[in-house]
Formats: sequence, structure tokens, C-alpha cells
Amino acid sequence: MASLFPGMDPYLEDSALWPNVHGRLIVAIADALSSQILPEYQSIIDESVCRVR
Repeated sequence: MASLFPGMDPYLEDSALWPNVHGRLIVAIADALSSQILPEYQSIIDESVCRVR
């Protein structure tokens, strides 16, 4: 049977099964990038940037 969600895995997207994986993954990626982008830039999480026209 073909997947009902092409390109997605509902098991990995279920927040009840993976309660904090997204938050921890974001922090891990930010930490890994920091050593490569400092001192010119910073990786900041939980912040949105929006341009209003």
C-alpha cells in the first residue's frame, strides 16, 4: 500500500511519540553551526524575524 503522506513519516511527526525531539534537534543543530559561523553571526533559537511591508 502506498503511503498516505508522500515525503513524510507520520511516526516521526507524531509529537506524542517524540515529545521533545524537535526542540532538542534545533538546539543541537544551532550548537553545531555556532562554531562555524562565529564571530560574524550567531545562531538564535525561539526567535522569529519578519519583514513588514
